[in-house]
Amino acid sequence: MSKPQAPHAVRHPRTALLACCASLFLSSLDTSALVVALPALQADLGLDVAGLQWVVVANALARGSTLFLAGSLADRYGPRRVFRIGVVLFGAASLMCFLSSGFVELITWRVLQGIGGSLMTPASISLLTGVFQDPVARSRALGSWSATAGVSTALGPVIGGVLVAAVGWRSVFLICLPFAALVVVGLRWVPESPVPRLRRRIDPAGHVSIAATLFFVTFALSGGARDGWMSASTVLGSIASAVSMAVVVRVERRAVDPVLDLTVFRRPQLRGAVLTAGFSYFCLTGMNFVNTLYLQQVRGYAPWEAGLMALPLTAGTLVAAQVSGRLLGRHGPRKPILLAYLFFVAAMASLALAASTTSSIGWVLVAFALLGIGMGMANPPATSSAVAALPPERAGSASAITSTSRQVGMNLGTAALGAVTVSIAGVLARPETVSAHDFTSGMRIAYAATAVAAVLALIAANRWFPATPKSTVSEVDNTPRKERFDDYQRFEGAAAEDHQCPDRSDLHAPISGRPREGLLPRRGR
Repeated sequence: MSKPQAPHAVRHPRTALLACCASLFLSSLDTSALVVALPALQADLGLDVAGLQWVVVANALARGSTLFLAGSLADRYGPRRVFRIGVVLFGAASLMCFLSSGFVELITWRVLQGIGGSLMTPASISLLTGVFQDPVARSRALGSWSATAGVSTALGPVIGGVLVAAVGWRSVFLICLPFAALVVVGLRWVPESPVPRLRRRIDPAGHVSIAATLFFVTFALSGGARDGWMSASTVLGSIASAVSMAVVVRVERRAVDPVLDLTVFRRPQLRGAVLTAGFSYFCLTGMNFVNTLYLQQVRGYAPWEAGLMALPLTAGTLVAAQVSGRLLGRHGPRKPILLAYLFFVAAMASLALAASTTSSIGWVLVAFALLGIGMGMANPPATSSAVAALPPERAGSASAITSTSRQVGMNLGTAALGAVTVSIAGVLARPETVSAHDFTSGMRIAYAATAVAAVLALIAANRWFPATPKSTVSEVDNTPRKERFDDYQRFEGAAAEDHQCPDRSDLHAPISGRPREGLLPRRGR
Protein backbone atom coordinates (compact mmCIF):
# COMPACT_ATOMS: atom_id res chain seq x y z
CA MET A 1 0.00 0.00 0.00
CA SER A 2 1.37 3.39 -0.93
CA LYS A 3 2.19 5.95 1.73
CA PRO A 4 -0.32 8.72 2.35
CA GLN A 5 0.49 12.05 0.84
CA ALA A 6 1.94 14.76 3.03
CA PRO A 7 -0.35 17.66 3.88
CA HIS A 8 -0.35 20.50 1.40
CA ALA A 9 1.67 23.52 2.51
CA VAL A 10 -0.17 26.81 2.47
CA ARG A 11 1.79 29.89 1.57
CA HIS A 12 -0.01 32.46 3.71
CA PRO A 13 -1.52 30.71 6.76
CA ARG A 14 -1.52 33.90 8.84
CA THR A 15 -3.40 35.75 6.11
CA ALA A 16 -6.02 32.99 6.09
CA LEU A 17 -6.33 33.18 9.87
CA LEU A 18 -6.61 36.98 9.76
CA ALA A 19 -9.31 36.85 7.06
CA CYS A 20 -11.34 34.25 8.94
CA CYS A 21 -11.06 36.11 12.25
CA ALA A 22 -11.92 39.42 10.56
CA SER A 23 -15.09 37.92 9.04
CA LEU A 24 -16.20 36.61 12.43
CA PHE A 25 -15.39 39.94 14.05
CA LEU A 26 -17.48 41.63 11.36
CA SER A 27 -20.59 39.49 11.81
CA SER A 28 -20.45 39.49 15.63
CA LEU A 29 -19.73 43.21 15.86
CA ASP A 30 -22.81 44.04 13.82
CA THR A 31 -25.17 42.31 16.23
CA SER A 32 -23.52 43.37 19.49
CA ALA A 33 -23.04 47.01 18.42
CA LEU A 34 -26.66 47.26 17.27
CA VAL A 35 -27.92 46.37 20.75
CA VAL A 36 -26.71 49.73 22.13
CA ALA A 37 -28.40 51.54 19.23
CA LEU A 38 -31.83 49.98 19.90
CA PRO A 39 -33.29 52.87 21.96
CA ALA A 40 -32.31 55.38 19.27
CA LEU A 41 -33.68 53.07 16.57
CA GLN A 42 -36.89 52.64 18.56
CA ALA A 43 -37.42 56.40 18.79
CA ASP A 44 -36.68 56.91 15.09
CA LEU A 45 -38.89 54.12 13.73
CA GLY A 46 -41.55 54.12 16.48
CA LEU A 47 -41.22 50.47 17.55
CA ASP A 48 -42.32 48.64 20.68
CA VAL A 49 -40.17 46.14 22.62
CA ALA A 50 -41.36 43.21 20.50
CA GLY A 51 -40.38 45.12 17.36
CA LEU A 52 -36.92 45.75 18.80
CA GLN A 53 -36.60 42.05 19.52
CA TRP A 54 -37.27 41.24 15.88
CA VAL A 55 -34.61 43.70 14.70
CA VAL A 56 -32.10 41.59 16.62
CA VAL A 57 -33.73 38.19 16.18
CA ALA A 58 -34.38 38.45 12.41
CA ASN A 59 -30.65 38.40 11.71
CA ALA A 60 -29.91 35.60 14.19
CA LEU A 61 -32.90 33.57 12.98
CA ALA A 62 -31.83 33.76 9.32
CA ARG A 63 -28.27 32.90 10.26
CA GLY A 64 -29.17 29.99 12.50
CA SER A 65 -31.69 28.47 10.10
CA THR A 66 -29.24 28.45 7.16
CA LEU A 67 -25.99 27.46 8.92
CA PHE A 68 -26.40 23.74 8.21
CA LEU A 69 -27.00 24.48 4.54
CA ALA A 70 -23.95 26.76 4.52
CA GLY A 71 -21.82 24.03 6.09
CA SER A 72 -22.97 21.51 3.48
CA LEU A 73 -22.23 23.96 0.66
CA ALA A 74 -18.75 24.65 2.06
CA ASP A 75 -17.98 20.93 2.24
CA ARG A 76 -19.34 20.33 -1.26
CA TYR A 77 -18.20 23.34 -3.32
CA GLY A 78 -15.16 24.52 -1.39
CA PRO A 79 -15.02 26.85 1.61
CA ARG A 80 -13.15 29.68 -0.11
CA ARG A 81 -15.85 30.20 -2.74
CA VAL A 82 -18.70 30.05 -0.22
CA PHE A 83 -16.78 32.30 2.15
CA ARG A 84 -16.32 35.02 -0.48
CA ILE A 85 -20.01 34.94 -1.45
CA GLY A 86 -20.97 35.30 2.20
CA VAL A 87 -18.70 38.32 2.77
CA VAL A 88 -19.98 40.13 -0.32
CA LEU A 89 -23.62 39.42 0.58
CA PHE A 90 -23.09 40.58 4.17
CA GLY A 91 -21.45 43.82 3.05
CA ALA A 92 -24.16 44.60 0.50
CA ALA A 93 -26.94 43.91 3.00
CA SER A 94 -25.21 46.13 5.59
CA LEU A 95 -25.20 49.00 3.11
CA MET A 96 -28.93 48.51 2.47
CA CYS A 97 -29.61 48.44 6.24
CA PHE A 98 -27.86 51.80 6.47
CA LEU A 99 -30.18 53.16 3.75
CA SER A 100 -33.39 51.62 5.20
CA SER A 101 -36.25 53.98 5.97
CA GLY A 102 -38.82 51.66 7.60
CA PHE A 103 -39.23 48.65 9.85
CA VAL A 104 -40.16 46.09 7.15
CA GLU A 105 -37.33 47.21 4.90
CA LEU A 106 -34.82 46.99 7.76
CA ILE A 107 -35.99 43.51 8.74
CA THR A 108 -35.63 42.32 5.11
CA TRP A 109 -32.01 43.41 4.86
CA ARG A 110 -31.26 42.09 8.33
CA VAL A 111 -32.39 38.66 7.11
CA LEU A 112 -30.01 38.87 4.14
CA GLN A 113 -27.26 39.94 6.52
CA GLY A 114 -27.90 36.80 8.52
CA ILE A 115 -27.69 34.59 5.42
CA GLY A 116 -24.37 36.21 4.50
CA GLY A 117 -23.08 35.63 8.02
CA SER A 118 -24.16 31.98 7.89
CA LEU A 119 -22.17 31.46 4.68
CA MET A 120 -19.05 32.97 6.26
CA THR A 121 -18.94 31.06 9.54
CA PRO A 122 -18.74 27.34 8.56
CA ALA A 123 -16.59 28.18 5.53
CA SER A 124 -14.06 29.99 7.72
CA ILE A 125 -13.72 26.92 9.96
CA SER A 126 -13.24 24.71 6.88
CA LEU A 127 -10.52 27.04 5.60
CA LEU A 128 -8.70 26.97 8.93
CA THR A 129 -8.99 23.18 9.14
CA GLY A 130 -7.43 22.85 5.68
CA VAL A 131 -4.75 25.51 6.12
CA PHE A 132 -3.59 24.36 9.57
CA GLN A 133 -3.28 20.60 9.21
CA ASP A 134 -0.88 20.20 12.13
CA PRO A 135 -3.04 19.40 15.22
CA VAL A 136 -1.23 21.85 17.51
CA ALA A 137 -1.33 24.71 15.01
CA ARG A 138 -4.97 23.92 14.24
CA SER A 139 -5.91 24.08 17.92
CA ARG A 140 -4.21 27.46 18.27
CA ALA A 141 -5.92 28.79 15.15
CA LEU A 142 -9.34 27.60 16.32
CA GLY A 143 -8.63 29.12 19.72
CA SER A 144 -7.86 32.49 18.10
CA TRP A 145 -11.00 32.22 15.97
CA SER A 146 -13.16 31.44 19.00
CA ALA A 147 -11.59 34.22 21.04
CA THR A 148 -12.41 36.65 18.23
CA ALA A 149 -16.10 35.78 18.56
CA GLY A 150 -16.14 36.59 22.25
CA VAL A 151 -14.04 39.75 21.91
CA SER A 152 -16.10 41.20 19.06
CA THR A 153 -19.34 40.45 20.86
CA ALA A 154 -18.03 42.08 24.02
CA LEU A 155 -16.43 45.05 22.22
CA GLY A 156 -19.55 45.75 20.13
CA PRO A 157 -21.44 47.77 22.76
CA VAL A 158 -18.43 50.06 23.26
CA ILE A 159 -18.03 50.77 19.55
CA GLY A 160 -21.78 51.00 19.05
CA GLY A 161 -22.22 53.46 21.90
CA VAL A 162 -19.58 55.81 20.50
CA LEU A 163 -20.97 55.58 16.96
CA VAL A 164 -24.58 56.17 18.03
CA ALA A 165 -23.62 59.19 20.13
CA ALA A 166 -21.51 60.70 17.34
CA VAL A 167 -23.40 59.82 14.15
CA GLY A 168 -26.61 57.87 14.87
CA TRP A 169 -27.86 54.32 14.84
CA ARG A 170 -27.35 53.89 11.09
CA SER A 171 -23.57 54.17 11.52
CA VAL A 172 -23.60 50.73 13.18
CA PHE A 173 -24.26 49.21 9.75
CA LEU A 174 -21.91 51.51 7.87
CA ILE A 175 -18.91 50.42 9.95
CA CYS A 176 -19.28 46.90 8.51
CA LEU A 177 -18.32 47.95 4.96
CA PRO A 178 -14.56 48.56 5.52
CA PHE A 179 -14.20 45.23 7.30
CA ALA A 180 -15.97 43.39 4.47
CA ALA A 181 -13.72 45.06 1.86
CA LEU A 182 -10.56 44.08 3.79
CA VAL A 183 -11.68 40.45 4.04
CA VAL A 184 -12.39 40.25 0.29
CA VAL A 185 -8.96 41.70 -0.51
CA GLY A 186 -7.25 39.34 1.94
CA LEU A 187 -8.84 36.31 0.25
CA ARG A 188 -6.66 36.94 -2.80
CA TRP A 189 -3.74 35.36 -0.89
CA VAL A 190 -5.75 32.50 0.59
CA PRO A 191 -5.90 29.29 -1.51
CA GLU A 192 -8.74 26.81 -1.52
CA SER A 193 -8.67 24.25 1.27
CA PRO A 194 -6.67 21.11 0.30
CA VAL A 195 -9.06 18.87 2.25
CA PRO A 196 -10.99 16.58 -0.17
CA ARG A 197 -14.54 17.70 -0.79
CA LEU A 198 -17.53 15.60 0.11
CA ARG A 199 -20.01 14.89 -2.68
CA ARG A 200 -22.97 14.63 -0.34
CA ARG A 201 -26.55 15.06 -1.41
CA ILE A 202 -28.37 18.22 -0.37
CA ASP A 203 -31.15 17.45 2.11
CA PRO A 204 -33.88 20.04 1.37
CA ALA A 205 -36.44 18.50 3.73
CA GLY A 206 -33.94 18.65 6.59
CA HIS A 207 -33.00 22.27 5.91
CA VAL A 208 -36.62 23.39 5.70
CA SER A 209 -37.70 21.55 8.86
CA ILE A 210 -34.75 22.91 10.88
CA ALA A 211 -35.42 26.46 9.69
CA ALA A 212 -39.11 26.09 10.54
CA THR A 213 -38.28 24.86 14.04
CA LEU A 214 -36.04 27.83 14.76
CA PHE A 215 -38.62 30.24 13.43
CA PHE A 216 -41.54 28.85 15.45
CA VAL A 217 -39.53 28.74 18.69
CA THR A 218 -38.48 32.37 18.29
CA PHE A 219 -41.99 33.41 17.26
CA ALA A 220 -43.53 31.76 20.32
CA LEU A 221 -41.06 33.39 22.73
CA SER A 222 -41.41 36.81 21.17
CA GLY A 223 -45.20 36.50 21.09
CA GLY A 224 -45.25 35.76 24.82
CA ALA A 225 -43.97 39.26 25.56
CA ARG A 226 -46.11 40.93 22.93
CA ASP A 227 -49.49 39.19 23.25
CA GLY A 228 -49.25 37.21 26.51
CA TRP A 229 -48.16 33.65 27.22
CA MET A 230 -51.66 32.20 26.88
CA SER A 231 -52.56 34.12 23.72
CA ALA A 232 -53.59 32.21 20.60
CA SER A 233 -50.47 33.21 18.65
CA THR A 234 -48.12 32.08 21.44
CA VAL A 235 -49.91 28.75 21.98
CA LEU A 236 -50.03 28.02 18.25
CA GLY A 237 -46.35 28.94 17.91
CA SER A 238 -45.46 26.54 20.74
CA ILE A 239 -47.48 23.71 19.17
CA ALA A 240 -45.88 24.37 15.78
CA SER A 241 -42.43 24.29 17.42
CA ALA A 242 -43.08 20.85 18.95
CA VAL A 243 -44.46 19.48 15.67
CA SER A 244 -41.55 20.82 13.61
CA MET A 245 -39.04 19.34 16.09
CA ALA A 246 -40.68 15.94 15.65
CA VAL A 247 -40.53 16.38 11.88
CA VAL A 248 -36.80 17.15 12.09
CA VAL A 249 -36.13 13.93 13.99
CA ARG A 250 -38.24 11.83 11.60
CA VAL A 251 -36.84 13.38 8.41
CA GLU A 252 -33.19 13.23 9.48
CA ARG A 253 -33.43 9.61 10.63
CA ARG A 254 -34.67 8.56 7.21
CA ALA A 255 -32.41 10.75 5.07
CA VAL A 256 -29.55 9.10 3.17
CA ASP A 257 -27.28 12.15 3.67
CA PRO A 258 -28.91 14.00 6.58
CA VAL A 259 -28.04 17.64 7.06
CA LEU A 260 -28.05 16.97 10.81
CA ASP A 261 -26.81 13.45 11.48
CA LEU A 262 -28.38 12.71 14.85
CA THR A 263 -25.87 9.93 15.54
CA VAL A 264 -23.12 12.48 16.19
CA PHE A 265 -24.90 13.51 19.38
CA ARG A 266 -24.19 10.10 20.86
CA ARG A 267 -20.82 11.52 21.87
CA PRO A 268 -21.26 13.24 25.25
CA GLN A 269 -18.44 15.69 24.55
CA LEU A 270 -20.21 16.99 21.44
CA ARG A 271 -23.42 17.44 23.41
CA GLY A 272 -21.46 19.39 25.98
CA ALA A 273 -19.90 21.60 23.30
CA VAL A 274 -23.30 22.39 21.80
CA LEU A 275 -24.76 23.16 25.23
CA THR A 276 -21.83 25.40 26.17
CA ALA A 277 -21.80 27.34 22.90
CA GLY A 278 -25.54 27.94 23.00
CA PHE A 279 -25.82 28.79 26.69
CA SER A 280 -22.91 31.26 26.65
CA TYR A 281 -24.53 33.29 23.88
CA PHE A 282 -27.92 32.96 25.55
CA CYS A 283 -26.48 34.74 28.58
CA LEU A 284 -24.52 37.31 26.60
CA THR A 285 -27.15 38.46 24.11
CA GLY A 286 -30.00 38.28 26.59
CA MET A 287 -28.07 40.34 29.12
CA ASN A 288 -27.01 42.87 26.46
CA PHE A 289 -30.61 43.32 25.32
CA VAL A 290 -32.12 43.75 28.78
CA ASN A 291 -29.25 45.80 30.22
CA THR A 292 -29.35 48.23 27.31
CA LEU A 293 -32.94 49.10 28.15
CA TYR A 294 -32.11 49.17 31.87
CA LEU A 295 -29.08 51.46 31.61
CA GLN A 296 -30.56 53.91 29.09
CA GLN A 297 -34.28 53.96 29.90
CA VAL A 298 -34.30 53.17 33.64
CA ARG A 299 -31.01 54.65 34.83
CA GLY A 300 -30.87 57.44 32.21
CA TYR A 301 -27.38 56.85 30.80
CA ALA A 302 -26.45 58.06 27.31
CA PRO A 303 -25.69 55.44 24.60
CA TRP A 304 -21.95 56.09 24.73
CA GLU A 305 -21.96 55.76 28.51
CA ALA A 306 -23.85 52.48 28.33
CA GLY A 307 -21.38 51.28 25.72
CA LEU A 308 -18.35 52.16 27.84
CA MET A 309 -19.81 50.17 30.72
CA ALA A 310 -19.27 47.03 28.63
CA LEU A 311 -15.47 47.51 28.77
CA PRO A 312 -15.13 45.09 31.73
CA LEU A 313 -16.92 42.51 29.59
CA THR A 314 -14.40 43.03 26.78
CA ALA A 315 -11.40 42.94 29.10
CA GLY A 316 -12.61 39.80 30.85
CA THR A 317 -13.13 38.04 27.51
CA LEU A 318 -9.65 38.97 26.23
CA VAL A 319 -7.83 37.75 29.32
CA ALA A 320 -9.90 34.62 29.85
CA ALA A 321 -9.59 33.52 26.20
CA GLN A 322 -5.81 33.31 26.57
CA VAL A 323 -6.07 31.39 29.84
CA SER A 324 -8.69 29.07 28.35
CA GLY A 325 -6.46 28.26 25.38
CA ARG A 326 -3.63 27.23 27.70
CA LEU A 327 -5.91 25.13 29.89
CA LEU A 328 -7.36 23.50 26.79
CA GLY A 329 -3.93 22.46 25.54
CA ARG A 330 -2.78 21.11 28.91
CA HIS A 331 -5.89 19.60 30.49
CA GLY A 332 -8.51 19.28 27.75
CA PRO A 333 -11.87 21.08 27.53
CA ARG A 334 -13.37 20.05 30.88
CA LYS A 335 -11.63 22.47 33.22
CA PRO A 336 -12.14 25.70 31.21
CA ILE A 337 -15.78 24.84 30.51
CA LEU A 338 -16.60 24.13 34.15
CA LEU A 339 -14.88 27.37 35.14
CA ALA A 340 -16.95 29.18 32.50
CA TYR A 341 -20.21 27.93 34.02
CA LEU A 342 -19.13 29.03 37.48
CA PHE A 343 -18.58 32.55 36.17
CA PHE A 344 -21.96 32.46 34.37
CA VAL A 345 -23.67 31.59 37.65
CA ALA A 346 -21.85 34.37 39.48
CA ALA A 347 -22.63 36.95 36.77
CA MET A 348 -26.35 36.20 36.65
CA ALA A 349 -26.64 36.07 40.44
CA SER A 350 -24.94 39.48 40.68
CA LEU A 351 -27.34 40.97 38.15
CA ALA A 352 -30.33 39.48 39.97
CA LEU A 353 -29.17 41.09 43.22
CA ALA A 354 -28.19 44.45 41.70
CA ALA A 355 -31.24 45.11 39.50
CA SER A 356 -32.95 48.13 41.02
CA THR A 357 -33.45 51.82 40.33
CA THR A 358 -31.08 52.94 43.08
CA SER A 359 -28.37 50.26 43.38
CA SER A 360 -24.72 51.08 42.71
CA ILE A 361 -23.76 50.74 39.07
CA GLY A 362 -20.57 49.00 40.24
CA TRP A 363 -22.56 45.76 40.64
CA VAL A 364 -23.42 45.89 36.93
CA LEU A 365 -19.77 46.43 36.03
CA VAL A 366 -18.74 43.46 38.19
CA ALA A 367 -21.39 41.30 36.51
CA PHE A 368 -20.12 42.40 33.08
CA ALA A 369 -16.57 41.38 34.04
CA LEU A 370 -17.71 37.99 35.36
CA LEU A 371 -19.72 37.28 32.23
CA GLY A 372 -16.76 38.29 30.04
CA ILE A 373 -14.50 35.84 31.84
CA GLY A 374 -17.10 33.12 31.36
CA MET A 375 -17.35 33.88 27.64
CA GLY A 376 -13.58 33.80 27.21
CA MET A 377 -13.37 30.49 29.04
CA ALA A 378 -16.21 28.84 27.12
CA ASN A 379 -15.60 29.69 23.46
CA PRO A 380 -12.26 27.97 22.61
CA PRO A 381 -13.01 24.55 24.18
CA ALA A 382 -16.56 24.48 22.77
CA THR A 383 -15.38 25.04 19.19
CA SER A 384 -12.39 22.70 19.52
CA SER A 385 -14.50 19.88 20.97
CA ALA A 386 -17.08 20.08 18.20
CA VAL A 387 -14.52 20.18 15.37
CA ALA A 388 -12.65 17.21 16.90
CA ALA A 389 -15.84 15.15 16.83
CA LEU A 390 -16.00 15.01 13.02
CA PRO A 391 -13.35 14.24 10.38
CA PRO A 392 -11.54 17.19 8.69
CA GLU A 393 -13.52 16.88 5.46
CA ARG A 394 -16.67 17.64 7.46
CA ALA A 395 -15.27 20.66 9.30
CA GLY A 396 -17.97 22.85 7.76
CA SER A 397 -20.68 20.65 9.21
CA ALA A 398 -18.94 20.60 12.59
CA SER A 399 -18.77 24.38 12.61
CA ALA A 400 -22.41 24.58 11.56
CA ILE A 401 -23.45 22.56 14.62
CA THR A 402 -21.76 24.85 17.14
CA SER A 403 -22.56 28.01 15.21
CA THR A 404 -26.21 27.03 15.02
CA SER A 405 -26.24 26.40 18.76
CA ARG A 406 -24.79 29.90 19.25
CA GLN A 407 -27.45 31.41 17.02
CA VAL A 408 -30.18 29.47 18.82
CA GLY A 409 -28.74 30.78 22.07
CA MET A 410 -28.81 34.33 20.71
CA ASN A 411 -32.42 33.91 19.59
CA LEU A 412 -33.55 32.42 22.86
CA GLY A 413 -31.53 34.85 24.98
CA THR A 414 -32.95 37.93 23.31
CA ALA A 415 -36.48 36.54 23.12
CA ALA A 416 -36.64 34.72 26.47
CA LEU A 417 -34.94 37.22 28.80
CA GLY A 418 -36.66 40.14 27.09
CA ALA A 419 -40.01 38.38 27.12
CA VAL A 420 -39.77 37.30 30.77
CA THR A 421 -38.67 40.77 31.90
CA VAL A 422 -41.40 42.61 30.00
CA SER A 423 -44.20 40.15 30.77
CA ILE A 424 -43.46 40.02 34.50
CA ALA A 425 -43.21 43.80 34.60
CA GLY A 426 -46.60 43.97 32.88
CA VAL A 427 -48.15 41.57 35.40
CA LEU A 428 -46.81 43.62 38.29
CA ALA A 429 -48.08 46.87 36.79
CA ARG A 430 -51.61 45.90 35.76
CA PRO A 431 -53.71 47.82 35.17
CA GLU A 432 -51.28 50.77 35.54
CA THR A 433 -48.45 51.68 33.18
CA VAL A 434 -45.18 49.77 33.62
CA SER A 435 -42.81 51.72 35.88
CA ALA A 436 -39.03 51.54 36.32
CA HIS A 437 -39.54 49.57 39.54
CA ASP A 438 -41.72 47.00 37.74
CA PHE A 439 -39.10 46.63 34.99
CA THR A 440 -36.28 45.97 37.46
CA SER A 441 -38.46 43.44 39.29
CA GLY A 442 -38.88 41.56 36.02
CA MET A 443 -35.12 41.75 35.48
CA ARG A 444 -34.39 40.18 38.85
CA ILE A 445 -36.66 37.21 38.18
CA ALA A 446 -35.27 36.69 34.66
CA TYR A 447 -31.65 36.78 35.83
CA ALA A 448 -32.35 34.54 38.83
CA ALA A 449 -33.92 31.93 36.54
CA THR A 450 -30.89 32.14 34.24
CA ALA A 451 -28.56 31.56 37.21
CA VAL A 452 -30.51 28.40 38.09
CA ALA A 453 -30.27 27.25 34.46
CA ALA A 454 -26.50 27.84 34.58
CA VAL A 455 -26.23 25.56 37.60
CA LEU A 456 -28.11 22.80 35.76
CA ALA A 457 -25.91 23.27 32.69
CA LEU A 458 -22.83 23.04 34.92
CA ILE A 459 -24.02 19.68 36.26
CA ALA A 460 -24.63 18.38 32.73
CA ALA A 461 -21.21 19.57 31.49
CA ASN A 462 -19.52 17.92 34.45
CA ARG A 463 -20.97 14.58 33.33
CA TRP A 464 -20.43 14.99 29.58
CA PHE A 465 -16.82 16.14 29.47
CA PRO A 466 -14.11 13.61 30.38
CA ALA A 467 -11.94 14.23 33.43
CA THR A 468 -8.81 13.65 31.34
CA PRO A 469 -8.31 14.67 27.70
CA LYS A 470 -9.01 11.93 25.21
CA SER A 471 -7.98 11.51 21.63
CA THR A 472 -9.57 14.01 19.30
CA VAL A 473 -9.93 11.44 16.54
CA SER A 474 -13.47 11.27 15.25
CA GLU A 475 -15.53 8.21 15.89
CA VAL A 476 -18.40 9.37 13.71
CA ASP A 477 -19.16 7.47 10.56
CA ASN A 478 -20.37 9.91 7.91
CA THR A 479 -21.19 7.17 5.41
CA PRO A 480 -24.77 7.07 4.08
CA ARG A 481 -26.86 4.36 5.70
CA LYS A 482 -27.18 2.20 2.57
CA GLU A 483 -23.41 2.15 2.11
CA ARG A 484 -22.87 1.37 5.80
CA PHE A 485 -24.92 -1.81 5.30
CA ASP A 486 -22.91 -2.67 2.17
CA ASP A 487 -19.66 -2.15 4.09
CA TYR A 488 -20.89 -4.46 6.82
CA GLN A 489 -21.73 -7.16 4.32
CA ARG A 490 -18.30 -6.88 2.69
CA PHE A 491 -16.17 -6.77 5.84
CA GLU A 492 -18.32 -8.39 8.54
CA GLY A 493 -20.77 -10.58 6.61
CA ALA A 494 -20.46 -13.80 4.66
CA ALA A 495 -18.91 -12.13 1.62
CA ALA A 496 -16.00 -10.70 3.61
CA GLU A 497 -13.55 -13.45 2.63
CA ASP A 498 -14.11 -12.94 -1.10
CA HIS A 499 -13.85 -9.16 -1.08
CA GLN A 500 -10.54 -7.37 -1.43
CA CYS A 501 -10.31 -3.72 -0.38
CA PRO A 502 -8.88 -1.41 -3.09
CA ASP A 503 -6.11 1.08 -2.24
CA ARG A 504 -7.63 4.48 -1.51
CA SER A 505 -4.73 5.89 0.52
CA ASP A 506 -4.71 8.95 -1.70
CA LEU A 507 -7.76 10.20 0.22
CA HIS A 508 -6.58 9.63 3.78
CA ALA A 509 -4.74 7.03 5.76
CA PRO A 510 -6.64 4.69 8.06
CA ILE A 511 -7.13 6.31 11.47
CA SER A 512 -7.30 4.38 14.70
CA GLY A 513 -10.78 4.51 16.21
CA ARG A 514 -12.64 5.25 12.95
CA PRO A 515 -14.36 2.85 10.56
CA ARG A 516 -12.41 2.23 7.36
CA GLU A 517 -15.08 3.77 5.16
CA GLY A 518 -12.49 5.93 3.38
CA LEU A 519 -11.02 2.78 1.79
CA LEU A 520 -14.18 1.88 -0.08
CA PRO A 521 -15.39 3.25 -3.42
CA ARG A 522 -18.41 5.52 -3.04
CA ARG A 523 -21.33 5.44 -5.41
CA GLY A 524 -22.14 8.87 -6.77
CA ARG A 525 -18.70 10.37 -6.01
